[in-house]
Amino acid sequence: MFSRLTRSLLATICLFLAFSLSVAAQGSDAKDAWQAMRTAAREQGVMIASQGVTDYGSSLVAQNVRVYPADDPDALVLQMPELRIEPRGAAIALIPSPQFTVTARPNRRIVRVMSFTHSGEIVADVTEDRISLELLFDELAMSLIRATRAGVTLDEAFDLSLTGFNGSLLAEREGTADITLSAQTTRYSFGFGDQSSDTPVEQQAQAEIGGLRLEFSGRELDMLSDDDGMLRAAFDAGFGMRFGLFAQSSTGTSRQSFDGTEIEGTSTSGPSEMVMNVEDGSFSVRSSVQSGNFSGGMPPFVGEVSLAELGFSLGFPLLATAQDQALYFRLNIDDVLPSAQALDLLGAGEFAGEAISMALELGAQGRLTQDLGDEFFDADEPPFDITTVNLDRLLTRVGDAEFTGIGAFAFLGGMLASLDDDVPNGTGDFVFELIGGDALMTRLIALGIVPQDQQFFARMMMNGLGRPVGEDHLRSDVAIRPGGLVTVNDAPLPF
Repeated sequence: MFSRLTRSLLATICLFLAFSLSVAAQGSDAKDAWQAMRTAAREQGVMIASQGVTDYGSSLVAQNVRVYPADDPDALVLQMPELRIEPRGAAIALIPSPQFTVTARPNRRIVRVMSFTHSGEIVADVTEDRISLELLFDELAMSLIRATRAGVTLDEAFDLSLTGFNGSLLAEREGTADITLSAQTTRYSFGFGDQSSDTPVEQQAQAEIGGLRLEFSGRELDMLSDDDGMLRAAFDAGFGMRFGLFAQSSTGTSRQSFDGTEIEGTSTSGPSEMVMNVEDGSFSVRSSVQSGNFSGGMPPFVGEVSLAELGFSLGFPLLATAQDQALYFRLNIDDVLPSAQALDLLGAGEFAGEAISMALELGAQGRLTQDLGDEFFDADEPPFDITTVNLDRLLTRVGDAEFTGIGAFAFLGGMLASLDDDVPNGTGDFVFELIGGDALMTRLIALGIVPQDQQFFARMMMNGLGRPVGEDHLRSDVAIRPGGLVTVNDAPLPF
């Protein structure tokens, strides 16, 4: 199925490229554009057929249009009553029928028919060196109207609708591309059921996303290929890509049933984003969600959890270098607030109203010993070496209790030199602090979360690893020295 969908996307791209062939020269008309589209698509193994064409001179209407792959005409078929091509100033507009269908047959037994409805058009403005496309749709919707297996109706449903949908694509001959897709409101729902198996399954979900926006930009994209050494050559030529996905808000509900057991949930979130970058020989990604909330569960295990922010970021090099480069991993979960009902399930209802926060930020200096590629993970030893590792931030906070840590470790001769050692060989210093730990321990013991017969051992570990520096405030200075010597507050481990 995915290969067929990919081919349909390629066919669409070919159709757009056909515009460039047809309107690059001044004075080209709609008939030339129609013929160029069919020719370009056929060269890519995609057929565009119609039962008739009405030529109005500057504009053209093709009736009963079918688009399908030449090697398997029934695998994926787009059908529309008419396709209109007409001028828009110096550009040309492609206007599909207000309603058309796509039929997919992933195999001989399964058939799915999707209906598309819209109010809009696609406008192409093309020169010899660039093509600019504008997707202008006040409304765009897709719905699964039939799904069968061997003639038997499947329990499947899918609906997608977008309002205020706009898109732009700019592609240049030199290998540059910029794509933006956005919608004021995006709504979708789906359902699936299978009662024929030993464990009947049913699933339903729906969601609404406000201010959805997708961005892609790339340069020197024509450098990409399957050739050995392609990645390095592409970066040397200035290759780079950026992908971003953004939303202002989202809400969703879901219900799942497995063999009679039901799980229901409702989720909401505020602004969210996910951004990936590939440039200057490195990869990076960051994502965040703000003002998240989830409620539901499986009776009797139900409850509600909210959070202020969830953030994640990661970065690492893609090419081997003689010099060290930066690597990093960051994760933060801020102000998680379980409801009293959710905490009661854990026997911790006393903590209702007290937020939980966690964070881990690691940085490093290191290098790849070979370029990222097909054989990257086939080496006998790690294809990368690390010189230093930094603990930039460690945080666990429960109410007024807080555990933090910072520090750094430097390998002697690099990480690869310590692969056969029981303890990494190098020098490191870390500081860990626990504030409010004794009060938290007392509460956990009172609630029975820490058993009475283990409280002595738990307190002994706290006081053995930390030295008092204030009221209910412990600090641990951890030092690692060459040869595997580890001390805590100047006392060697093991004690």
